[in-house]
Amino acid sequence: MNSALQSYSIEDIKAWTSSSAPETMTQPTSRLCKGYLTKKESDGVLHQMTWPPQSPNLYPIEMVWDELDRRVNEKQPTSAQHMWELLQDCWKSIPHEAG
Repeated sequence: MNSALQSYSIEDIKAWTSSSAPETMTQPTSRLCKGYLTKKESDGVLHQMTWPPQSPNLYPIEMVWDELDRRVNEKQPTSAQHMWELLQDCWKSIPHEAG
């Protein structure tokens, strides 16, 4: 094992490589782990995943909620009951196909 990583436990390394790792790591820890993982990848031991940016625009459900919100607001609901009916109608009218 890389001598710089010997003082860290496997649990620490697993925690650092979790989905929130790039946002929560300190710079020295981040560089240490990135160097270690890059070395392991070049040795053919593992394949690093590309971390997607943490943007709500990349989550498909956010696009659906936005579309639903726009469609309902265009109809200008006049009561809670009317809004509920519009939500159901607009939900059904959103195409299910991707693209």
